[in-house]
Amino acid sequence: MALSEAQRLFYETNGYLVIREALSGDALATVKAAAERAENRWREDKSLPGGRSEFLEVVQAPIEYEDALLDLLWHPGIFPLVRELIGEDVQMIDNDFFITPPHTPKSHAHWHHDVTVEGIYHPRSTVMVKVFFLLSDVNPNSGGTAMIPGSHRFPMDFSLPTGDPRETPGAIQMTGKAGDAYLFNGRVYHAAVNNDSDRYRRVLIYNYGHFWMKMWPGYEPSDKVKAKASTRVQKQLLGIGDAYQTSLRGEP
Repeated sequence: MALSEAQRLFYETNGYLVIREALSGDALATVKAAAERAENRWREDKSLPGGRSEFLEVVQAPIEYEDALLDLLWHPGIFPLVRELIGEDVQMIDNDFFITPPHTPKSHAHWHHDVTVEGIYHPRSTVMVKVFFLLSDVNPNSGGTAMIPGSHRFPMDFSLPTGDPRETPGAIQMTGKAGDAYLFNGRVYHAAVNNDSDRYRRVLIYNYGHFWMKMWPGYEPSDKVKAKASTRVQKQLLGIGDAYQTSLRGEP
């Protein structure tokens, strides 16, 4: 699967892409069941890493819990797009399962972007790409992530309003059905929006960067997970291999 001309133009202009029904039918049911098992295990064992608060619950590194959640890292309908945007040296940087409770009292993150590397001018580079897989229907009322299209081109010192992200001029909210996915450049300004609905919002997040970048501490794959990588590209995604490697060009 490759980016279409329309997708590439839209991404370069806006900094994000939406892929409807990236997961559907049995595939969606399998991932939702795996995520539910991971969440239950995480709730039962308070020693497992993540975040626990009244406005956001985070199951850290869900790829450690279920094979179906690991497989999303190299999903055949999404990962090729990420690889095309970042380049052949793509690697996983972190992965999370975000659970936003109903009627959250406040946002866990205001306007921000995910890439701050001193000495590198980011707006003309794709340093990170983040993928969200929706596991529940998301509408503006249920806390769809706010983004500012085109903000991956903003200068590093750009100043944004501090009020409700939904009221920021030019901002949009990423809504969709369970099974939809969207990806965006790590330089795009985005913000968490309160979940005002009566339902939990659940989303799996996979963040990709370059092989020369370090994974976020605490997200380094276990030996058990590394052993499940069966191709050279999958191994590279999990941090296995030589830095600046270029011999994977064209490999699946």
